[in-house]
Formats: sequence, C-alpha cells, structure tokens
Amino acid sequence: MAETDTGVAAGGLGKIIGDAVIAFNHANVMLPLVTSKQAVKGAITVGFPDYTKLATSDVGTPGDGADETTVTSIATAARNCTVSEHVIRADISDLAVMGNADDLTGNVGAVLGNAVAAKLDDDLVTLGESFSQTECGAGATLALSHVFGSMRQLRAAGAPFPYNLVLSPKQVWGAKGLIALTNNSALDTAGSSTTDTATARPVGLLGNKGEEALQTGMIGNIAGFNVYWSDQINEDVGSGGDAAGFAFSKGALGLAIGPEGLMRLETERNASFRTTEYVVTGFWGEVEIKDAFGVYILSDVS
Repeated sequence: MAETDTGVAAGGLGKIIGDAVIAFNHANVMLPLVTSKQAVKGAITVGFPDYTKLATSDVGTPGDGADETTVTSIATAARNCTVSEHVIRADISDLAVMGNADDLTGNVGAVLGNAVAAKLDDDLVTLGESFSQTECGAGATLALSHVFGSMRQLRAAGAPFPYNLVLSPKQVWGAKGLIALTNNSALDTAGSSTTDTATARPVGLLGNKGEEALQTGMIGNIAGFNVYWSDQINEDVGSGGDAAGFAFSKGALGLAIGPEGLMRLETERNASFRTTEYVVTGFWGEVEIKDAFGVYILSDVS
C-alpha cells in the first residue's frame, strides 16, 4: 500500500521553504457548462427530460372563431443516470508531518480534491466523443469553417445559447490549433516565402481576435462560442494523433450530483500505524441528454 512517509514527502524535509508548489490540474472546467441536478434524499438516480422538437407544421391556422381541433403531443424521453462513487485515498505518516517544513496536512486535501475534480472533467469530456454530429475529422487540420460549421449544426437543432467550444491544449495552442488560425507567421527576410517574394512582413493578425491571442495567449470567445480547454481531452484518439474536442449547448449533457453533495473529504486516525488517512469521495453520474445539441470536433494535432 502506498504511503506518504519521509522518503516520499522529501520536498520540504528539514528545510525552510516558501509556498508549496502543487501540480494543480485545471479542474472543474465542465461543471458550470453542463445541466446539473442533485439527487433527492433516498435516491441516487436522476432523470433528465429530452423534449422532442416541434415543427412549424404542428402550428395550425384556424379560421376566425373556429376551434383548433388538432392536439399536439409534447413528447419527452427520459435520460437517466445513476450516481456512483469516485474515491482517492492518501495515508500520511506522523514522521512525514513532523519532518516537513511545508503544511503537508493542509495541502493534502486540496491535492486529493483537485484530482477528483479532474476525474469529473474526464468523465464529462469523454461524453463529447459520442456526439453523432461531427466537424473536421481524423487527419484533418482544424479551420474556422469547422467552428462555423458547429454553429450551423447547433442552430439548426434549435439548441439554446450559450454555446461552448471545449478543446484540448494542442487544439488551442498547437501548430494546428485555434490560436494558429488568428495569425500568420512573420517573414524575417524578403523572398522567404513563395507567396510573398518581394518584401518581408510582420505577423499578420486576425483583427482583435489575433490581438487578444497575442496579448493574453488565449481567446475567450470566437464565432459565437465561449472557448474553454481541458487537459483531460484525449489528444491521441485511436493512436492517430487526433484530439477529441467538441462544441455543445448546456442542454446536451447532464450531471447527476449525490443527495449529500458533489464531494466529501474525510479523515481517519490509524494510531497503530502512526498515520492519518485522508479520503476524498466524489458523488456523480453523467449522461448525454440531447445528441443534437452537441458536435464532435476531431482534428489532427500531431
């Protein structure tokens, strides 16, 4: 059994150190973007209704004073998911705490909780790969036309705003990513490009989006989408060097939260081993609610 003892927690032993350097993941990217519902006390299954879209043909045009005799049914499908446990545990020895100048006991909860939160992101972004509507494709480079294509498909489905674009790090900052679409590389000398043989030129920017990318290193929104990134997205789908990004409306994905909350931290003293057990448990389940409210964006990042 893995245990945090003096051999493992050597980073602060016998030293006066500054702020702890903890490898935090960028957790909880997805939580505010999906439809969440807490299970009631005494139940661990949550249902999300999927309403069938009505057509213009369902709207009648009766004459003046005439009765509308056609009754339209409001059809729904139940998308159910069951809350399950997601657990991580760490045992911290007394000697490791005594010999560590850092606040080991104060940081362990944050480290474990962050890992569980990253697992939540991982479960939710995996659902993005199941959307049947697609843009781009294996071996293809991401283009602005794919972003607009995602917008077109979501609008056609009647998906409500806001729209979210969730990409992998390489789909954002890689050579074939979103940031690369906002600028052209500079030419150092004249004649260094087959498309510009006369003069050197500076970096070409795509308007204020290019300036935003150059100044902040990120684009907050583009083409009507709020842009996010998650390091839990698979960047080697099928070992082909493709990343599994996606675009969606909030109603596409559902998150069921446990009746007592999303996450819990507990400690237990084990005196005979001179250790304290730290256990963080996440309580959730995830489900695709409406397939038409999402678009799978698979693109080459190799």
